[in-house]
Amino acid sequence: MINLNNETDYKLLDKTNTFYNFFIFLTLILFLGVIFKLFFIYFEKNENYNSSKYNENLNFLPTIYDRSGNILAYSDYSYSIFTNKNKFSYIERDASSEDIKKILYQSDPSIKFEKILTRKYPYRQITNNFLGQVDIDHKGISLIEARLNSLNENIKTSINLQIQQKIFTSLKEDSLKLRPDFSINVLIDLSKEEIISNIFIDNQDNPFDESYMPLKDSIFEFGSVFKPFTVYSAIKNNKINLDDYFNVDEPVFIGKKLVEDFPKNSQIPFQVKDILKKSSNRGAVLIRRMLDCEKEFKNDLKSIGLLDPTSIGFNINSINPNVNNFRGSYCDTIPYGYGLSVSPIQLLNAYGKIITGRNDFSATIEKKDFNKENVFNINSNTVNKLLFYANEINNDLYQNFLVAGKTGTADKTIGDDTFQNVAYISYFPYNDPKYLSLTFMQNPKEKYGPFMTAGNTVKPVFFNILKKIYMDLDLTILINQGTDI
Repeated sequence: MINLNNETDYKLLDKTNTFYNFFIFLTLILFLGVIFKLFFIYFEKNENYNSSKYNENLNFLPTIYDRSGNILAYSDYSYSIFTNKNKFSYIERDASSEDIKKILYQSDPSIKFEKILTRKYPYRQITNNFLGQVDIDHKGISLIEARLNSLNENIKTSINLQIQQKIFTSLKEDSLKLRPDFSINVLIDLSKEEIISNIFIDNQDNPFDESYMPLKDSIFEFGSVFKPFTVYSAIKNNKINLDDYFNVDEPVFIGKKLVEDFPKNSQIPFQVKDILKKSSNRGAVLIRRMLDCEKEFKNDLKSIGLLDPTSIGFNINSINPNVNNFRGSYCDTIPYGYGLSVSPIQLLNAYGKIITGRNDFSATIEKKDFNKENVFNINSNTVNKLLFYANEINNDLYQNFLVAGKTGTADKTIGDDTFQNVAYISYFPYNDPKYLSLTFMQNPKEKYGPFMTAGNTVKPVFFNILKKIYMDLDLTILINQGTDI
């Protein structure tokens, strides 16, 4: 028993109690700190922690690579933060460690965590238009991701990530200047039939549907890029010779509608090569009228894949083209790019067939390990020469770099709205075709030349792209030889 005899004893006791209280408080703080640290370490490191049991049964999906082994999509764990205070709701679906630390410091018992399996896309901005997506159960539901559900191994795509990045940057720069609704660029290796770059840029700030692949899910009227198909059919059926003349000055009617050329052409009748170079609508109609619409023209368009869906690999198919019919006026508008809407991949495959002479040409996004030889014939050689002649290049950098191609401009009206589809399809080098490219924009608001046409919009855009990727391609500058027609 303690006897307190004086004031000094009481002060001593008070100091002792204060010391003990401080010691107990400090011990408690340290204890709570250790508990918190241990909990956080357990949360962060324990692979078995999971407040949501369904995630324990989820499986990692295979990894998706580009052609060089760069990772485009992979599976990994992350944490979701949610609350059940009033009703269940997510606070953060893919939380960082910093987010989790902030929540833990709040000590709110209504806030909980779950360890979940998520799909990561390191280059989402430039790859979301072809990879597809997974659902909440970590199963692929669209495009390449959907294909992985039946695979137990990692896959390689044909995409060249380095080129993909450079084309995206270049196309983005020009899109900001020209202000189209959206832009597309596709680059294909002709010998491998591989899609090595596939870019889609939406300038309308719309939420992008990652189950949607513009390359195969959108169809367009492409305008004058269809004229080479008309010429190809006429050559194939021995209806024209290259030195034939067509009087494009005389009025040409489709029903009661006068077919116009823009800009208006000279008074001199056009040879076949001039019809493509000057992009004469009247000339294209006159050539088509030398063909039987159903038996010759339609059959030839079908033979090069413009009337049927096509595969791009991984069990992914394009949508059906849209054609009104091959009778009456429509048979005369298709020759210059109206009345038949196709997807970009169908257009590219059709050009691939004609350029290479390979009837089975079919570009894929799957990586292949073999090359195919071109099977040039008189039809493909002739059309190739015509396409080279039609392509005017005013850039000194490419004076010996032989690019062949065709522009296309399609004016469209829906309700009270008028807009344009502008396209430039090209292949290079002309002497030894290795690459095929399509550059497409819908409704650009600005231009690089005097007219709002493909020649003053997407054609310069393509050559800006080529400047950036030239050194990444297996190319040599070839001297112009044997191109006279």
